[in-house]
Amino acid sequence: MIERVRRYMRLNGLATAGEPLWVAVSGGVDSMVLLHVLRRLGHPCQLAHVDHGLRGAESDGDRAFVEAYCAEHGIPVRTTRVDVTDALSQGKSVQMAARELRYAWFEELIAEGPVQMALAHHADDAVETLLMGLMRGMGPRSLGGIPPRRGPFIRPLLGESRAAILAYAEEHQVPFRDDSSNDDPKYLRNRVRHEVLPLLEQVRPGAMQALRRSTVLLHEAGEVLRDELSDRIADLPVEGEGLHLPFDRLQGMAAPHALLSHVLEGRGFHPDEVGRILRAGQDRNTGARFLSDTHAVHVERDELVIAPLRPAVPEWTIGSPDAVPPAAPIRFQRVVPDHGSREEPFTVLLRADRLVFPCLLRPWRAGDRMRPAGLGGSKLISDILIDAKVPRHRKAGVHVLISGGEIAWCCGHRVAEGFQWRLGDGEALKATFAPQ
Repeated sequence: MIERVRRYMRLNGLATAGEPLWVAVSGGVDSMVLLHVLRRLGHPCQLAHVDHGLRGAESDGDRAFVEAYCAEHGIPVRTTRVDVTDALSQGKSVQMAARELRYAWFEELIAEGPVQMALAHHADDAVETLLMGLMRGMGPRSLGGIPPRRGPFIRPLLGESRAAILAYAEEHQVPFRDDSSNDDPKYLRNRVRHEVLPLLEQVRPGAMQALRRSTVLLHEAGEVLRDELSDRIADLPVEGEGLHLPFDRLQGMAAPHALLSHVLEGRGFHPDEVGRILRAGQDRNTGARFLSDTHAVHVERDELVIAPLRPAVPEWTIGSPDAVPPAAPIRFQRVVPDHGSREEPFTVLLRADRLVFPCLLRPWRAGDRMRPAGLGGSKLISDILIDAKVPRHRKAGVHVLISGGEIAWCCGHRVAEGFQWRLGDGEALKATFAPQ
């Protein structure tokens, strides 16, 4: 195994010869064998052990075992205890909460040096992760299960099976602790490990070896696919915070689901939403909107627009032209112009004698109506924005300036009748709105 691990690390560029490494050690057979192999390969090792406090005395025993082993062999060790309570209150699973806290501490250690940490995932872990990812519909990222490297985290045993690791521990008399939670059927991974994989092996002898081989091929195929998809969206236009994906970029390509999955990655959308969004685009269902906790996908005339959800926007009371709240996205300047206002969408000249302070600046609301200058009647703000062809994802950022209960300016679009400054009107207030 030592020579196989040496070749695997060299093939995947995991560490240089003799490079010092952090090693994450739980006390179980996988991590204890990893430590033993890395030391035999000549890597100075420092241990990192996390006590999740989930198994009472058993967790305490794991920590004591690791500390005693390190003391006996002169290996530096750092331990910590994490509390998953807060993460559980946010609706996360025990395993996800523990993982996030564990990796956060690992990154703190890596910042101190050494700069890489070895983790004890092996080939059977990769198979389990692949199957779990496929069951959950995780998309291109699930291909290949676990990568040999992700950032500063390396996995030297990823080419080894669980059976090979157990055989090595027995041959070299590597001590280890058993984790009782690895047999608990409430965890999906344990059911895949103890029920699904043995059944597959029974149905088709050799299935496990074929799956191990497939994880390697799928991981490499996934990397190629992700690179190709990244190239295809590298030139997508970004307007403000919105990413624009034209329909013609999706039509006719061999992998529209993969492309959209890649675009939406990390934006909180369930994989099932990908097909629904594609169908809405194909049907040109303009105005359709799909939401995650953090983002929205808007179906426009010729494109999809993916934009972060805007937080609730406050409204501001403006006591006078000289007393504008600092956070308000509008400013006033007293001027006596000698000509009409230039065509500047977010700057307008308003009659100083017509505005009644305090004024109110707020986002427009459904049902808002104003009397646009020159129209001869009133019009809904929603219709004004439709006429101006304002994309749906930009409408939420439109504000109105209200004076004496009337909308004086739909900022950046129309001035109300009677509020617009004309030659001979005397002093004007130059209002400038800063769209957000």
